[in-house]
Amino acid sequence: MRILSKIGRLLLALATFAAPALAIAAKPLILTAPPRESPEAAKRLYDPLAQELSKLVGEPVVYQYPGLYMGDWGTYTHRMQMGDFTFVFDGPQFVSWRMKYLHDIPLVSLPGHLGYVVVTTSAQVTSLNDLIGSRVCGIDSPNLLTMSFLSLYKDPLQQPTLVAIDNGGMMAIYKAQMAGKCGTAIYRDSFFKRHLNDAQRSKLRVIYTSSRNMPNQTLTASPDVPIAARARIIAALTTPQGAQAATPIFNRFAKGATHFIPANPAAFKDLWNLLTPLGWVSGWVPKPDPQQAP
Repeated sequence: MRILSKIGRLLLALATFAAPALAIAAKPLILTAPPRESPEAAKRLYDPLAQELSKLVGEPVVYQYPGLYMGDWGTYTHRMQMGDFTFVFDGPQFVSWRMKYLHDIPLVSLPGHLGYVVVTTSAQVTSLNDLIGSRVCGIDSPNLLTMSFLSLYKDPLQQPTLVAIDNGGMMAIYKAQMAGKCGTAIYRDSFFKRHLNDAQRSKLRVIYTSSRNMPNQTLTASPDVPIAARARIIAALTTPQGAQAATPIFNRFAKGATHFIPANPAAFKDLWNLLTPLGWVSGWVPKPDPQQAP
């Protein structure tokens, strides 16, 4: 009995020391988002969500900056295409691509839709055809609204010249247009309606309104995240109490929002096509779907 007791104590001690070692050896799951902010600002935005996801998944989730510097879209898109990330929060064109090629699952979206208007200060511009060869202000690709607008021109040689506004968002586009850097600009429809006042809008004339309301930014999970964990994430983040960790994200991208809404997979249909001009589609073959039986 004494020998067995010693063995028991030894096994218990080994288990106690082995458990932390296993935890340290296990790689945490990674949450990321596009490099739109500095690494420091991005960490403040997404660290709270990563901590909440850790609780909901039951495994460590850490936020990881996806590039080498702010605006490093090349590294971000390469790593995303390689499937380096477990959770990604970004625009519907990327969500659609991952659904098709990596079989990622959309979980929750910011409330509202993404649409745009094309507005001009020129009396000579009355339709999209009048913009061929002209300068149009917008956020640089791979911005969803810009790519959606450019896709209206089936012949790339007829696409307007984009005057890329990289910093300052929609208001920076308005200032650039008013400064004469372009006669026409692309605005998010909600910004044009709600954030420009009557006097500002009176200087502009809408010549085109997007016909498709695209989903807002969305959180996706890789297919190896268990179904039960995905269900817990959706259930929690679609309530004000459960989504408190995302408050910095709401303040940045959806002021007034208190929670996410369940993502609608059908709403992302074919939006990956917008990435075709950037070379995303050619050469890519979808991975085997782990949800399908061999």
